[in-house]
Amino acid sequence: ALLAISPLDVEHVKRCNKAEAEFWKRSGGYQVKPSDQLLQFDCGGQQWVKEVCFPTGKLQNNNDNDMTFMENLLTGIEEKNIAAHSPIEQRWSSSSSSLMSPAHGPTDGLHSWVGIIMYLPSEDVTQRKDITNKFQGEYCDLLGAVGENFDAASHWAKLELPKNDTEEKALQIFLSKRYPVDLFNLMRYVLDPKNILSNDLMNAAFGKPSK
Repeated sequence: ALLAISPLDVEHVKRCNKAEAEFWKRSGGYQVKPSDQLLQFDCGGQQWVKEVCFPTGKLQNNNDNDMTFMENLLTGIEEKNIAAHSPIEQRWSSSSSSLMSPAHGPTDGLHSWVGIIMYLPSEDVTQRKDITNKFQGEYCDLLGAVGENFDAASHWAKLELPKNDTEEKALQIFLSKRYPVDLFNLMRYVLDPKNILSNDLMNAAFGKPSK
């Protein structure tokens, strides 16, 4: 509710973020419960989210990509004066053996995932449009620019449909370098030759299935 007063005003968002950080600081503690009771929680409301994943060495030999990425992102937020809603989420996972996973890598590899958000705190159409434009434009552009130096790839569920032909081509080029797209499209052709299970985003990212 407080964010709704002025969700794109940097100083106002800073005050809200500071208040939230103080709340969690005072709410700290420990408890043991089943995972379905502790790991599930309600989000703070409707929000835009973008999350990327990148390698950061090994569990026993982290190359510091995770901290350097965050430092660069925070520096960019300050330089561009972006009203970055709290939190910026960071988590870690082991590498995956799946060829199409953003976290694909060696069995002892370590990956970090970083997610940015902007809340849509009211039903005001103009305000929601302004937040959407800011998030999908400057904020996501910053995350992408920072990620270029870390081989960062989008969480598949956070990938947005390209806005134009230029963006679509750039996405296809990136994905073809990051993933075995030809093999994936071959499997699409074998298992779904009429492309029934696809959608506009799949076709924009990978093109039509082919031999």
